[in-house]
Amino acid sequence: MRYEHLTMTNRRNPNVETAAQYLVWALEEIERAGRPNAAHHARLALEELGGVLSARREAEVGHDDRMTRHFAKEAKRFLDKADEAAQLAELANSASRRQALLKIVEVYRRTAQQMDQLVGGVERRTTRK
Repeated sequence: MRYEHLTMTNRRNPNVETAAQYLVWALEEIERAGRPNAAHHARLALEELGGVLSARREAEVGHDDRMTRHFAKEAKRFLDKADEAAQLAELANSASRRQALLKIVEVYRRTAQQMDQLVGGVERRTTRK
């Protein structure tokens, strides 16, 4: 398998996971800027990065089921973080802190939405096989 050495070294590699997160945030900004071609390329990079991470698992199960579950789990995790940040915003002592926390809530929710979109993309690719 051509990706086996990458998968073994990248499994649960925090640097790869961080890179994926930065790509999600970059995709967000690119879409907000109205650059569909750049957004397409960012999505391709994110899918490729996810593909390297899941290549071995995909070979074991024959499809992207685990990748789909991973993205769904990450989306839920970001929604939980958004809820936690929203609760902290309610308790914030200053307006600037409250505003910063609400911005964090917004980013977490958009990230969760992006992860949900990735789940849809993985499911569409899986059904084409």
